[in-house]
This record gives sequence, structure tokens and C-alpha cells, in this order.
Amino acid sequence: MRTTFFKCRLLCFFLFFLTGINPLSAPAQNFPPLTVEIDDSAATQGYYFLTPYTSAFVSNYDHAQLILDKFGRIIFYRIVPKVLNQTPTIDFKLQPNGWMSYFNTNRGKHFIMDSTFTVIDSIQCANGFDTDQHDLQILPGNHYLLFGTETRVMNLTSYHYFGVNHTAPGGANAQVFGVVIQEFDENKQLIWEWKSHDHYQFDDVDPVWLLNPNKVDWTHANSVEKDQDGNIMVSLRHFNEITKIDYSSGDILWRLGGKRNQFTFPNDPIRFTGQHDIRRVSETSVSIFDNGQYTTPRMSRALEYDLDETNKVATLAWEYIYDSSMFSNACGSHQYIENGNHLVDFGFTNGGNFPWMVVVKPDQSKILEVSYPAGYISYRAFNYLTLPWQLNRPRVSCQKIGSEYYLVAEPGQSEYRWSTGETSSAIQVNNTGEYWVFVPYGSGYLSSERIVVTDVTNPCLYLGSPSEEATNDISIRTIPNPATDHTRVLFHLPYGSQVSMSLSSIEGVKVLQQEPGSFLAGNHEVTLDVSSLNSGIYFLSMVVSETRIVRKLIVR
Repeated sequence: MRTTFFKCRLLCFFLFFLTGINPLSAPAQNFPPLTVEIDDSAATQGYYFLTPYTSAFVSNYDHAQLILDKFGRIIFYRIVPKVLNQTPTIDFKLQPNGWMSYFNTNRGKHFIMDSTFTVIDSIQCANGFDTDQHDLQILPGNHYLLFGTETRVMNLTSYHYFGVNHTAPGGANAQVFGVVIQEFDENKQLIWEWKSHDHYQFDDVDPVWLLNPNKVDWTHANSVEKDQDGNIMVSLRHFNEITKIDYSSGDILWRLGGKRNQFTFPNDPIRFTGQHDIRRVSETSVSIFDNGQYTTPRMSRALEYDLDETNKVATLAWEYIYDSSMFSNACGSHQYIENGNHLVDFGFTNGGNFPWMVVVKPDQSKILEVSYPAGYISYRAFNYLTLPWQLNRPRVSCQKIGSEYYLVAEPGQSEYRWSTGETSSAIQVNNTGEYWVFVPYGSGYLSSERIVVTDVTNPCLYLGSPSEEATNDISIRTIPNPATDHTRVLFHLPYGSQVSMSLSSIEGVKVLQQEPGSFLAGNHEVTLDVSSLNSGIYFLSMVVSETRIVRKLIVR
């Protein structure tokens, strides 16, 4: 397999070419401009799910759920109305059963979308508890595991934990917010419930998180995981603790981190604080994102611990620090990707010229990073190598009408949103560069593949639709397309000729060369072996005498 290394910056809508096209001129595509830096194009794979937002009262951009391709280019978006809440949607992700989910803070519950991006259901807490936004896990059998908030009134005057200096007493009738964990069956019937107020002492909290003496965000749970043994792990940000709960009895099995820590850390003197995203990685290890706001020294880390749950030993197995001067005030995630790489979302950092997301290899070499404008963050980000369903992306053809060339989107759509800002089904091509069109798809908009125009005298070159003068009745097609191991190139020649073929990557690197051969007039077939190629878009070039024909080939 050929590996290509390059680094490029893709601003706004990731134009690879300087086109003069303004992507943001399309009014419904007003997203926070992303900066994507790719260090290893061969190692970035799959699709990225994210939801950029700002906590500022006024924002210049729309809040959207986004799916990016492996190069960081937006291929799906869904605008969520802001109303007065500047974080209307978070935790947009793909669930194990193939559904997608997200939390809508304006509606106060989790919503479920199917493969067509149509909202098909929702889930919220029972027994009168407000649904917490931080996590939803859909378990085998389509069970739901989620958080709620329980409020109890407590006398906290003996706890001098509050105020700017954390020395002021709590209120005599303070509202103390604790977490409730609930599991529902496939019919959304509550089958299990656990309340933090029944299992912890108030003093388990770290006072550094407490300000308001009368309304106390006590546990601040931010991720939940049903472990391989059927028990529950929960991350309590304001305890700086991961707790494991016995599913049968509700008893606490162990406590990792925080004031009541039961584990030794033989090779990690830095204790995590304000952590997010506890996840089971293997039978013996877990991953965590350490926000690091109150570690010594302050710094964010992506962590993996080997846990000896019997002897209570947490051995640091893997660690990634992007910059030792960066820490995270809130949010963030650490995902083990199926290919062995790691996605680290830094959440709301302490400023500086830091990205909010990075993808690295196990050896910590960087693959890709993404940045937002100042003030914008992402609660979590996810990478999926494949999708469990097909994205039916709109097709675009190239047509010559008279002496002009047009890009023509497939008919039958109710709306067309081109990268140029145009809204008709066909647009005239006058400049080189990269073009695409969004059309309605479920509750959002789905993009066509990128159309690369390198020659305005023949813009159809890379679309597999060469100009009528160039073909001379030569036809060519590839079956299958997309291809996995092999593809058959079927072509017709009106006359005998020398024919050569080559295959190039989207970056212009030639990855396959077929030796020239002599062919008689008529129909012919050549089989190409593409099994060693990375998944992606390639261009098949066939030269017949002095005529060159290009077709797009997708390899999966």
C-alpha cells in the first residue's frame, strides 16, 4: 500500500484549490469555520461526528450537527434552532444498533434518528426526574441507559466550601443536585434505577467545583458505561472520581480517583481531575479524558489505565498530552477508534492557539487536527471507520450545452444548495476549483461528492463525462463501482488502437499503471486489482491514441 504524507490547511469548507468561490455565501451553510490540518492522509479514515457550539449569548454562526469525511470535509449537516439557548444540541453520535442520537437542550430529552436522518423516537427520564444531557448509551436489545437529576434540600452550613475562595458556608436549605441513572427496556419501560444521594456523603465532593451555596451542582455526572460484567461505571466530574456500581444490589464496588480513591497509581503521579468519558477498552483496561483543570501541573491528558479490580491497582498503559500548557475547563472525550488510533476532543480549553480535536496513532504521531474560532467548542467528537447504512449522496453530472459547461445535480430534489451559493439544479462552470451541492436528506442536508475542476476548457474531465468532441464514440465504465478487491473496466473502441490505463489518488499520486496493449475495434474488458489500495476516491485514466478519458472510481 502506498502511504502519502502531506500537511494542508483547509479553511471554511476545506477548499483544496484557490477558486475564488465563497462557500459561506450559501445562507444555510453558515457554520463556524473549521481549520483542518492533516499530517497523514493515508491514516485518516471514516467519518467524524461533531456538534460545534458556543456558550456566548450572541453567536455569528448557526449551530449544526455535522458529519465530516475522512479529510474533514462536511458531507452532512442539520441546523438546530438556537432560541435563547446557545447549546441546543450536543452528543451527536452513532449508536451500536445503527441509530443516531443527540440531546436537545431546548426540549430536554434525547432524540433518535434512523439511517435517513429522520427523527423516529425520543427518550427521557421517568419518575419526574429531569433528563441530564451528558450521555445516552443504547445497549444490546435496544435498552437505554441515561442520566437524570435528583434535587434534595440539605443543610450545608457546616461545609465552608463555597464562594470564590471556597471558604463560605453552604445554605441552610440548599438545593443539592445529584445524579440518577436509569435503564429502560426496548419498550421504554424503566427496569433499573440508581440514585447518588443514597450512596455518597456530601463531603465526597471536591470544593474547588462549588460556588453557589444554595444551588449546588454536586456530582455532575458526565458519562456512563455498562461494563462487560453487566455492572455500571459512571464518571463524577465534581468528585474527580470514577465509580463502579453493582447492577444487582446498587452497592459501590470500587472508587477510582477523588477523595475516596481506593486504587494505587504506581506509574502515574498526576491524579486526574474533572475527567470525562469513562469507556471500557478491553477486559482489563479503561480510557478516560482527563480535563486536568486542577491537576498539578494543570494539563489535559488522554489516558488508558490497566485496572486490577481485585487488588485495586491502576497502571497507566497509554497517555497523550498535546501541549503541557493546555488544560480543559469542561467537556471533551477520548475515543479508541477501531483501527487502533485515538480521537481526543479537548472540549473547552484555557485559550491559546490550541485545536479542539486531534487524531493520533498509538505511537502518538499526529494524523489530523481540527480547530474552531475562539469561543467555539464541541462536547464530544466521534470517528467511525464505516457506517452501517448507505449514504445516498446526490449525483452530479457534467453537460455541455452549446459552448458552455454545466454541473447538473440529479433531478427531483426540493432544494439545491451549491458551494457557490447558487440554488438552481444546474450551475455554469467558469472557474477551476472544487464544487459540491447539498440537497435535503431527512432532517438535514447531504452533500454530493466533491467535483474537481482543473481545466475550464474541459471541466468534465474528472467527472467521468468528457466533452462530446473528445470521446469519438469511445465508451468506458467500471463494474463494480464502488469496488473492494477488483473492478472490471468495460470499454468500447470504434477502431483498433493502443490503450493504456492508470489509477491515481485524489491527491494526484499514481497508484497503479496498466501496461499499454493493442486492442481491435469492439467491446473489451480489463480487470484491475485494487485490493491493496486504501479506501477512498481514485481517478481511472484511459488513453486511447491521443484521447484521454477519466472516470471516478471509489474503493472501499
